[in-house]
Amino acid sequence: MKTIIVILGLFIPFCMMSQETRPSYCDELPETYEKGASARKALPKFSTKAVKLYKVQVAILRNTNPANYPFHPKLVARFRPCEQVWVVESRDCFKNRKKAEQLKSELKKKGYGGCYITEILGYE
Repeated sequence: MKTIIVILGLFIPFCMMSQETRPSYCDELPETYEKGASARKALPKFSTKAVKLYKVQVAILRNTNPANYPFHPKLVARFRPCEQVWVVESRDCFKNRKKAEQLKSELKKKGYGGCYITEILGYE
């Protein structure tokens, strides 16, 4: 019994230290422009236009480092610190949904059965 308590006493703090901490901005709520709008400057205006873009998303990895797995060269993994997940998706954004569908079917043939297309907002 003493051995189990000693092992747990050593193991639990080690596990707690090995966890990645979330950035502070994940817990801080953003200030809205509704509160005290007269005291704040308006958002800057740009001569850009919003466009819909498409990406092919392959996986969302929790508790798994994508560096341990070989992925297709057209894919990239990015870490989302607030959600504590890795998102594996296409490197490129596509303006044309048909091109995104082509990549999706190519990836499905290579073995990525759960891939799907996500819409993102870009500016040009």
